[in-house]
Amino acid sequence: MTLSIIDTGKFPRLEDMTKSELIQHLKETVKPEEGIIPAYIFSHPKVYELEMEKIFLKSWLFLAHKSEIPNKGDFVTRQMGEHSVIVTHGSDGDIHVLLNVCTHRGMKLCRMDHGNEKSFVCPYHGFNFKNTGDLAGVPFQKEVYGDTLDKSKMGLKEIRHDEYAGLIFATFNEEAVPLDEYLGDIKWYLDLAFNRAEMEVQGPPMKWVVNASWKLGSDNTISDSYHTLVSHGSIAKLGLVPSGDYSKYGYQIYTGNGHGLNLGMPNPHFAFPEELTEEYKERLSPEQWGVLEKLKNMIVCVSPHMMILISSMDFKGKQVSNTSFRLWQPKGPDKIEITQWQIVEKNATKEWKELSNQTNSLTFGASGIFEQDDSENWTDITQNSKGAYHLQENTFFNYTQGMHKKPVDDFVGPGIAYENKFNEANARAFFRNWLDQVTAE
Repeated sequence: MTLSIIDTGKFPRLEDMTKSELIQHLKETVKPEEGIIPAYIFSHPKVYELEMEKIFLKSWLFLAHKSEIPNKGDFVTRQMGEHSVIVTHGSDGDIHVLLNVCTHRGMKLCRMDHGNEKSFVCPYHGFNFKNTGDLAGVPFQKEVYGDTLDKSKMGLKEIRHDEYAGLIFATFNEEAVPLDEYLGDIKWYLDLAFNRAEMEVQGPPMKWVVNASWKLGSDNTISDSYHTLVSHGSIAKLGLVPSGDYSKYGYQIYTGNGHGLNLGMPNPHFAFPEELTEEYKERLSPEQWGVLEKLKNMIVCVSPHMMILISSMDFKGKQVSNTSFRLWQPKGPDKIEITQWQIVEKNATKEWKELSNQTNSLTFGASGIFEQDDSENWTDITQNSKGAYHLQENTFFNYTQGMHKKPVDDFVGPGIAYENKFNEANARAFFRNWLDQVTAE
């Protein structure tokens, strides 16, 4: 992280700005193409409020993997920005995303993380809703309402949703482009994680809280392989990876709409179950199989706040890959709840699944080696971005790495690809997309 100062005069307090003034201030101070990202955007409450309105109310947001709710009645509760939703496998056989708010008096309806229920009963007055969202029953309805209550108009609010590769997304924005268009070319890479074989999640997700900006997680995912040399240098010393600069080799790719990835390759060893090779070849295109066959790691950001990771390492005498995905769920301007899932090939052996889970727990997750380093970095950066001084002097972070580099035109996958992952081109593109979103009319 490099701190610099722009001599542009004194700035008024953001707390005193109207929304239009704040938007204008962002347009004038955030300059992604120049690699200038002001410190204040990572922690200021006014910026966070704008993000909740302009990004998390407008974008497609990942919620769940379909294998989490395989049976009728299965459900999970998740967050969409500041709002709780219930993702259900309804008794009608369909997937439903329901606002977790009783339509009678606004009580939170379901307080469990997951389960199987035919209906949800409000703990306030006992209104009973089917797992499809329909209002099924009201205590003493005839006595207290007579004939005035129309239950057909009081079902739970159903949120627009769609899915790709078993991933369930939803949006509050009825005017948003279709999910397929929103994801665009990033789907080619999602296939490597979720469509290479029949996949299944390994139990409920792990959750923990970090005192950091959600944007730092997405920024780190989409662009920053460079920090691995220093922040994660201990893994090379432990012999878990060949050398400290192993993270440099491969490609950085941007696919649009704030989505992008770092692709580590080549890998001299095949990091996936050999017995599933034919399944991989059947489900993937020849070009995708060619990438998977040589894949060392892949770190994908689906904007705004989803990360997908394929990682591999030498473990117990063999090369073992693990696949996980997570959300950087905002809990305030300086706090995130990280929710992480582990996913594995359904047809893999029990031994492989255990090895894959063990390598993931060793490296990522609340107790992982990588996780401790990253959390410390993001916590400090978020804390250091606060304060009147940074607003007064317009302190900014330097995102100019790789500006002298040109994309390559011979990579087999879609997107704007740069050879060598030490580059901040993706971060500049991510923050351009972020700025366009928060300043949109």
